[in-house]
Amino acid sequence: MEYSAENIESAVRQFYYDASLQREVHKWLTSAQVSPEAWSFSWELLGDNKSIEVQFFGASTLHVKIARYWKEVPHDQYLSLRTRLFERIFQFTTGPKMVLTRLCVAMSALALHTMPDVWPDPVYDMISTFQQEDIPNLSSVQKATVLLDLLTVVPEEFITLNLTHHRRGILRFELEKALKHVLPLLQSILTPSSPAGVYEQGLRCFASWVEFGIPIMEGEQIIHQVFQTIGNEQLFDTTIDTLVSVFSHPDTHRYPYTVKRLLPQVLQVQDMFNKAAQDSDMDTCHGICRLVVSVAENHSKMIVDSIYGEDETARTNCLNLINLALSITAAPGHYPVEEICSDLTFTFWYILQDDIVALEQDKYRTVLAVLQPIYLSLIEVLLVKVQHPQPSEFDSWSADEKEQFRCYRQDIGDTMMYAFNILHEPLLGHMCNMLGNLLESGTQGAQWQMIEAVFFLFGSVAESIDQCEEVYLPALLNMLPRIPFNNVKLISTALYMIGSFGEWLSYHPNCLGCVIPLLLQGMENPEVATAATMALKDVTRETLDHIHPYSHQILSSCKVALESNTLKSRENVRIMSSVGQVLSVMPFSDIMQYLNSILTVHLNQLEQYSKEVPSATSKAGILLKLNMLSWLFASLNTTRDQVEDEEGEQLQQTRQTSNDPKPVFVILQQICPLLHTIIEKWINDAGVIEAVCELFKRALRTLMEDFAPICNQVTQMLMEMYQTVPYAAILDISKQLIVLFSTEKEMENTTKGLFSAVCGKTLTLFQSGAGIQEHTDVVEQFMGFLAQMTKKCRHLVTKETCSLEGLFQAGIVGMALPESHTVKAACCFLGEFMMAGSSSPEIHEVTLSNAHHLIDQLLRCIGGSSPRGVMDHMADVLLSVCKAHTQHIHKWLEVMVDKEGYPSIRLQKEDKQKFIKNIMRNPVNKRRVREAVTEFTFLARGLMGTEYAAHSTPMI
Repeated sequence: MEYSAENIESAVRQFYYDASLQREVHKWLTSAQVSPEAWSFSWELLGDNKSIEVQFFGASTLHVKIARYWKEVPHDQYLSLRTRLFERIFQFTTGPKMVLTRLCVAMSALALHTMPDVWPDPVYDMISTFQQEDIPNLSSVQKATVLLDLLTVVPEEFITLNLTHHRRGILRFELEKALKHVLPLLQSILTPSSPAGVYEQGLRCFASWVEFGIPIMEGEQIIHQVFQTIGNEQLFDTTIDTLVSVFSHPDTHRYPYTVKRLLPQVLQVQDMFNKAAQDSDMDTCHGICRLVVSVAENHSKMIVDSIYGEDETARTNCLNLINLALSITAAPGHYPVEEICSDLTFTFWYILQDDIVALEQDKYRTVLAVLQPIYLSLIEVLLVKVQHPQPSEFDSWSADEKEQFRCYRQDIGDTMMYAFNILHEPLLGHMCNMLGNLLESGTQGAQWQMIEAVFFLFGSVAESIDQCEEVYLPALLNMLPRIPFNNVKLISTALYMIGSFGEWLSYHPNCLGCVIPLLLQGMENPEVATAATMALKDVTRETLDHIHPYSHQILSSCKVALESNTLKSRENVRIMSSVGQVLSVMPFSDIMQYLNSILTVHLNQLEQYSKEVPSATSKAGILLKLNMLSWLFASLNTTRDQVEDEEGEQLQQTRQTSNDPKPVFVILQQICPLLHTIIEKWINDAGVIEAVCELFKRALRTLMEDFAPICNQVTQMLMEMYQTVPYAAILDISKQLIVLFSTEKEMENTTKGLFSAVCGKTLTLFQSGAGIQEHTDVVEQFMGFLAQMTKKCRHLVTKETCSLEGLFQAGIVGMALPESHTVKAACCFLGEFMMAGSSSPEIHEVTLSNAHHLIDQLLRCIGGSSPRGVMDHMADVLLSVCKAHTQHIHKWLEVMVDKEGYPSIRLQKEDKQKFIKNIMRNPVNKRRVREAVTEFTFLARGLMGTEYAAHSTPMI
């Protein structure tokens, strides 16, 4: 349809009132907005007789045209356009507000395009225009409101408008000069005598110019005026937003003395916060917290500097600010049901400790002496805030509230770790004393939440505790038997805490006797089995050198737990990992005895599942057993490296030199026939095949060279699977097998056969487009496979096991696929393949004879057929071509110059010639090639000069 006012008006009505046509109408209206006709119909749409929706579209269209298509306006029409726009603003001063605001934004864009040459001082002119006495039908309140609305959007439009760096610098200078007009106006408006509506718009205007960059010292008087309205309920939210903008602006830290002078104003909100907390006024508490945090976070260095400085008043005010933040952290009630502000302070506590620990030693000691009591108070607060509510109350919470509380506890744990960086051992002693006092008072049963909180916070700082600490942690662990574990949450947290001490326990094995029984007991309770199995896994992994005395106890309990059928899948898998870790330190005969005892029932069940008709139940059973075996294979490693101290002297020899076979090999050899049966029956199920491949991969990583005796059997299974249905997981394990054994003489035929089978089957997928589109995950993995083979096993690639030309063409096809990860993998292979030609005549010949296909596809991808995000990878391939065939690259690129519309209809012949020139200027410089490709792809896509290009180019 024609872009006429009538058609536009009809389309706008359809957009708002006919949902079925909304998408098509939106597309048409968008094209109308950028059309040349928009300069005409937009004014007609602003008629008094039009609907609000139509008027809004007209005003929005004017803004789009002025902001983005200013070059279409002839120079001799600048003044008339400004006059007409002012007339429309006067027309809509009484509303609708949404239309008026869009017209103001359009005027702001016009001002920014014409200053300073055409319109030398637009801000002054705007103020003067609306201060005239002879504007008909406008009250002083209306004039002030419209003027403030207009002034508010000027800096906002400056921030969002697409401008060159040079132009933005000019405009910033002009707007900074305009502050001499804006600040006095705002100072006169932000007074108690101003109407509430005008005052609120004045606050928004001030916040907008603050965002632009009013130096805080120049706006200090206005800031004092703003603080006077913080108690005004009607203006509270806007006042807080304005003050947060002031104190959080990135440049504010450059004026510490001004911020110090403003601190007393900030501290006055203490009483207001206390009253709001007492009245459960969460909105007011949240607003005050935002203000306090914006000051504290953004000026924490000033706070720290003031504490060791000589200005007593500043020190007192800064300490009061920290205590105010502490009182907000301690807001009464449970988060997020009864309070919603305490979490906002956590970032401040992190920033504060970061600034403290960065101090020089003398200053650090001075500040630490002052702030240690505050941090100890913070610990007291966190111990309260982290506590669970009573079960009856917690059960009434929604699922979302429970999840928020869980995340909140994790944030408290992080904050606890920051506090530990300040307090160190005194913090541990404080918590140990607290726990000891609870036990001595005999109230531990009634105060399980406090005990749980202590355990939680101990677990949070575990990673920071010195491994040599031997006072407080032993005392804590020795208290565990005296605690009545009659609550599931308490038990779980205690178990998680123990697990976090895994590394510390490796230095203090005498404490294992305190924790192992508790972990094993936890596995018997399904409600806490998750925590118990995770903790057992962590502890056994870290204490292998000391776990042997407890091995029978652990393995017996694990066997019972695995056979109980009460645990979840992940818990069974973790137990099996612990079993493998404990068995790793035992003699071969004992290992096999325990394995026979533990695994027999599970292998029998796996065999039973393999005989059943495929179903969801049998699949779940097979996956569980395969995963359990996989984790056992990953952890059961009887060949461990020797342990050395810091000087490199051997402390303990743990590498076993026995001639006994590795247990993983024995089990794998035993179950291979069973795995073959499962593969045959479940070959079309990706989940089962991936689990089998994962099992092989973990076994290979543990056995390494000892995998060789069974390699033929496994390789045969892999080839049969891949020939039937190609899976990406098969390529992954095949790659690892070939890389490990390709240099072994006796494994030559095996690796060669596997490589040939994989390449042959995959290349058949490339013979039909549908095969590629249905298996992009396979293509991605295959490209990675080929890259590794070309890099590490080139002798296999160059042998006549597959078509080198076919592999090269497959890489070209993979490079053109839409998935970014697949493109990256293909480009990686092509780069390796091109560079391999320097030492391989066969590869050099293939790349030379097919390079024109590669260049053609590269140019099409760069020209727009591939996503912008992969252009660096395309550039790297082009770089490889330049390095490998320097003498031919110019000729290959020249082919595109005379092709009309190739590789993009947006490219002119001069653009292509410039691209070739840029490439040939330094064809082996990675940065230069990437820059040339980036510029070329922007031109080809019509993005040169856009905001996207402006933001992307500096990152090259």
